[in-house]
Amino acid sequence: MSRMGKSIYKRKDGRWEARYIHHYENGKAKYRFLYATTYSGVRDKLFAELEDGEFLSSPLPIKLPQFDRSAKSLSVFSEISRLWLAEVKNSVKESTYARYYRIVEKYLNPALAEIPVVKLDFCFFKSFSFDLLNKGGIKGTNLSPKTVTDVLCVLKTIFRYGKRNGYPCTDIGSLPYPAKSKKPAEILTVINRDAIESELLNPVVGENKDRVSLGIIFTLYTGVRIGELCGLKFEDIDFKANTVKIKRTVERISNLESGAQSKTKLIISEPKTESSIRVIPLPSFLAEYVKQFHTDSGSYLLTGTEKPTEPHQFYLRYRTYMRRLGMDVYTFHALRHTFATRCVENGFDPKSLSEILGHSNVLTTMSLYVHPTLEQKRRQMETLTPDIFLHPKM
Repeated sequence: MSRMGKSIYKRKDGRWEARYIHHYENGKAKYRFLYATTYSGVRDKLFAELEDGEFLSSPLPIKLPQFDRSAKSLSVFSEISRLWLAEVKNSVKESTYARYYRIVEKYLNPALAEIPVVKLDFCFFKSFSFDLLNKGGIKGTNLSPKTVTDVLCVLKTIFRYGKRNGYPCTDIGSLPYPAKSKKPAEILTVINRDAIESELLNPVVGENKDRVSLGIIFTLYTGVRIGELCGLKFEDIDFKANTVKIKRTVERISNLESGAQSKTKLIISEPKTESSIRVIPLPSFLAEYVKQFHTDSGSYLLTGTEKPTEPHQFYLRYRTYMRRLGMDVYTFHALRHTFATRCVENGFDPKSLSEILGHSNVLTTMSLYVHPTLEQKRRQMETLTPDIFLHPKM
């Protein structure tokens, strides 16, 4: 058996064992043994037993074995991760907590749960990061740099929490994130965009109102995210002022409720950041187009009822629609990118565009979309021509 701290051992069969003196017979100590599948489980059993002093039957004044409950040097990763999750649960959005929980349970605990945190140093995590990147996915496949970055962000946060609370956690703040190749924003070509608009805006609107068309056109001219689109109600649109207020989003998250029948659930909540709650002016033609679909003010834009559609279901309908048009290579987010790029080409100032898109700062908008074309660069370079060439002497 390998020993992991006072009175606790790991057995060869993989279980953890704790022992303590239960009573004395003829001056000899008689031990009691406790078992659990994890270190923290057997440790908690031992704490409970030691705090109950009624088990001692010796008439002699026996000193209880001292098991220091604050001996944080013995703590394993799963203990700290559990405490951190409990602390953040009530301070973040439900969807954010579900994402944290999934990262801890899917990527961190399977590899780190029973390792004492004192053994988890910078070099260990560099190797761990490499393993995640190269074989951390399903059946040992590669994980994307974005996913590994998310995992490492949560890991660093857990270790900062542990360090603040007196656990022997190594400072891993400088642990590098994997390099991410920056892909250009996917946008519709002008020809494809014109074809979509011609197809979707021309049909006669009667009994067969097409709300997939509505969602596509609305996104092409407002740049809303798919979750925000699914969360829109007619009451959010001011047809007098031609504006729409983005104030809710729809998403499906892991269902962490005990005894839940389903592994996931649909939630309706505020957008992910304060800047995502915004008012967007609507082009006049778009306001008129939306009016054709108007039902009750409390109804959702994409269903016409008081029940929303979920993003994934709407995305599947969008893909079917685009496949019929021969354009299923475009993700739904490409509509948002197309809107933003078109705004830049039409001379929108970055600050206004940033607020319309719901970005937290204008730098995000500029890094994603504000990329001058070669012709723009050429025109600017021509302004450097010396006067002698602009106004040659006769």
